[in-house]
Amino acid sequence: MSMETQIEYYYGETLRWSYGFDNPNKAAVLFACAIPLLWYLWQSSWRIGNLWLRVPALLVSAGLLAGAWYCLIMTYSRGGLVAAAAALAYLVGHSLWRDRNAAARWLRSAHGWLSVLLVVAMIGGTVWNGLGSRSTSALGNDRSVGNRIELWGSALQMAAENPSGFGAGKSGEQYMQWYQPLDREQGYRTMVNSYLTFLVERGWFLSLGILAAFIFFWNWTRAETGQAVVPALRASLLAFLVAAVFSTIMEEGRLWILPSAAAVLLAIIAARKRRTFHYGSLAAAALVALAACTTLWALGQSKSLADPLRREFGEIGGFRTVTTVGPRHAEARNLGCMWDEKIVGDQHARLLREMAIGANVRIITDAGADHSDHLLVMGSGIHNLGKPHASRLWLLAPEIVAPAEAAALAARGKAVELILPEIDEDGRVEFWEDFTNGKGKEPFGAKSLPGVGNRVDWAWPEVIEIIKAG
Repeated sequence: MSMETQIEYYYGETLRWSYGFDNPNKAAVLFACAIPLLWYLWQSSWRIGNLWLRVPALLVSAGLLAGAWYCLIMTYSRGGLVAAAAALAYLVGHSLWRDRNAAARWLRSAHGWLSVLLVVAMIGGTVWNGLGSRSTSALGNDRSVGNRIELWGSALQMAAENPSGFGAGKSGEQYMQWYQPLDREQGYRTMVNSYLTFLVERGWFLSLGILAAFIFFWNWTRAETGQAVVPALRASLLAFLVAAVFSTIMEEGRLWILPSAAAVLLAIIAARKRRTFHYGSLAAAALVALAACTTLWALGQSKSLADPLRREFGEIGGFRTVTTVGPRHAEARNLGCMWDEKIVGDQHARLLREMAIGANVRIITDAGADHSDHLLVMGSGIHNLGKPHASRLWLLAPEIVAPAEAAALAARGKAVELILPEIDEDGRVEFWEDFTNGKGKEPFGAKSLPGVGNRVDWAWPEVIEIIKAG
């Protein structure tokens, strides 16, 4: 029976609390959503008429609020802190906007002074545990924030270039393969942003529909005078939405409990107020959503036009991916490629992008590769080669084949060049060297990659030079 290992996260030497979640950033969302509701509980406790009930209620609500804030800051999640602060700011701002005179009276009362002291204590705790300084460091040269900004820009480019999406769970993999700068090696599973992850994986049409529906819902459930609970519910939902900007938290089902309950209650309250659905409001929501998506698409398209590579898309293995990549502003030869993970590793697309730029070739990786003028076949790909039409064929660390198959390649009457590793791990080098030394009817041209075995990605610059020279 295998035990799942819990990954531990640290800020400096301090352990970040995860509370059973796989990531502290997800745990922080739970408390960020609870804090505006607990703030409402604290404010409501002051309206209890009986003093003997009011004082215990105030102590309990203040303790719960302070405890939730402490749990939040112990996650050391900047996104969670921003989400909670945004929710509280929304509540305070809503109160000031609704009744400025009442707000002034509130600040002069014991209620107001104790509320301010409670907030000051929460801020002091944040500064004390170091989350405050961690958050302000994001305004400077913070690597985590810089990586996110770079990743989000690429996410918009990915969505602009492939509007229908790459498929569920494919965003991080496709980014690392086809978009991540070649000098970066950070691993990503998602776009580290719930909205951009959904956009990249599911496409524009579904994203536009969901955004329009939410804008309509937000307007439909707006608070009216005397509805103190509505701003608190909306603030809890807002905390969830803000936190989703900084991490892919919407994939965690448990985090949907509080915001979903808040949304349901908002809908019930709006329905009881007999608010009707207006086509004008729905149309306005659709237009706002369309404007937002158009702006994001334009940002992604501008990044795409500045990219030296141009990509084309299709389906391989049942999901959508890049099928062709090549220089954007240059005439390039077509190079079909049949890649083998055993030869170039699991980051093959990064190597192909490097080759596209270095050798000035337009690389085709789907079924159309066989029909290219030039063809690069790696490892096991030689078994699926058939009768290639390419005028020039490179065989990169090809596996051993039947002598008749090798003879058939030699007899094709077109240029064939072997690119062999120097270290012979399984006999393939000896087999092909024997063939090129005259045991076949017609020898192949051959080049050796010094210092590598079957994993030739270590000698990739040499491979690029061979393709470029050919």
